[in-house]
Amino acid sequence: MYRTILVPLDGSPLAECAVPYAETVARASGAQTVLLRAVVAHTVLGAGPEDEATVVREAETYLSEVAARLSDRSGVWTATFYGEPAEAIIEEIRLREADLVVMATHGRSGLGRLMYGSVAEAVLGRGPVPVLLVRAWQEELPMALIAEHPRLLVPLDGSAFAEEALPVAQELADALGGELLLMRAVVPPEHARTTEPGGIVASLDQELAALEAEARGYLRGVSDRLVEGQATTQPQIDARVGKPAEAIAEASREHEVALVVVATHGRTGLARWRLGSVADEVLRHGSVPLLLVRPAAVHQAA
Repeated sequence: MYRTILVPLDGSPLAECAVPYAETVARASGAQTVLLRAVVAHTVLGAGPEDEATVVREAETYLSEVAARLSDRSGVWTATFYGEPAEAIIEEIRLREADLVVMATHGRSGLGRLMYGSVAEAVLGRGPVPVLLVRAWQEELPMALIAEHPRLLVPLDGSAFAEEALPVAQELADALGGELLLMRAVVPPEHARTTEPGGIVASLDQELAALEAEARGYLRGVSDRLVEGQATTQPQIDARVGKPAEAIAEASREHEVALVVVATHGRTGLARWRLGSVADEVLRHGSVPLLLVRPAAVHQAA
């Protein structure tokens, strides 16, 4: 169960798109919310350098105004940090023992243009907690999907690494009163299976059908394992043909998914995911928030 949710803000309305999601998760889980803003005094053209105390005071005022707009002010705290945003987030995670960071993306170009530039990359690389990314550029955020009995999609590729996202997804689904949807994309084979002299063992259609059956069997096994001995809803499964990013986006629309939860290495930048560039494509072309999970083993190794 979540105890502390950290929301980094930069003073812009776009960054504030993350606040309703943090508020929803906090209300469902009983967690406290910490609104954080990092500031640095700069030299202003024609006016000399800004005063450190002034920029800190302005940040505190801004955070108080954002907090005052929340429906439940009692569980909301604010924190102002003088320094770089990534350092501020990492430090606040440690000090507050935060277990979730919720932040907004600013551009359609994907993970390369996150709020604060490379801040989310640094948080994933050095922080031990999941990061929930919200698309700030969408005209209408799909808040309604997470508000009541949400469905969380977990893309799996058959690896133990990808399955590291499952406990985080299950915990969040339980807190929100929702359910999981386990999905595996089946990429069509390019060539029929043949014997060495050139005889066809299985046609392309037969090969594809076998891959689909294997994917469904794998997903059923994972689904059964998740509910064994647990008082939780049986996860649905979806094995579909297509490229991973396209399949995830398609499944998200068809099943009215509230969140996509995926594991990432995080240590060498967001361009290098277990699923290649899938997460970046899902963020750019999908329509729901993306929860990035860094497995504990990866964090310990880093």
